[in-house]
Amino acid sequence: MSINMDDLKKVNVDTLTAKEKQKCYEAFVAFDKNVSGYIEKDELRAVLEEMGQKPTEEELIKMINEVDLSGRGAISKEDFLKIIAYHKMILQTSDEEDIKLAFIALGGNEDKSGSVDRQKLINVIQNEFNLSIDLNRLIKELSPNQNELKYEDFRNLLQN
Repeated sequence: MSINMDDLKKVNVDTLTAKEKQKCYEAFVAFDKNVSGYIEKDELRAVLEEMGQKPTEEELIKMINEVDLSGRGAISKEDFLKIIAYHKMILQTSDEEDIKLAFIALGGNEDKSGSVDRQKLINVIQNEFNLSIDLNRLIKELSPNQNELKYEDFRNLLQN
């Protein structure tokens, strides 16, 4: 995944929960072996090698340059938090797009208007994906007395 530096600069680390931030700091400390406050090239190499990868010098420099907002040639705690928040944002955007595409494929409209037929959704989930979850119960919890799901209910069903 290539990181767009302009997008990375705009990322708000407050989208991370306190627990996520704490885990980021713990991971950062584990990477920052010399306790400099930065993940330097040799530290990044060591971590990647522990994971079974053999990055070249050029690859390491490229990885750091992609995320080094301070221009120091190393990854700061702030850079690290931004990378994690950026990744979270990308995943959420991707999930939302996937849900929208599924909604459209099942009969909803591109602008998120319209609806998906309850029975059609159940048939697809049970017959095409061979899943045995009780969709009727889940759908009734989201939209009681409805034979069709609006976008928000459809999204909530897939996200829960």
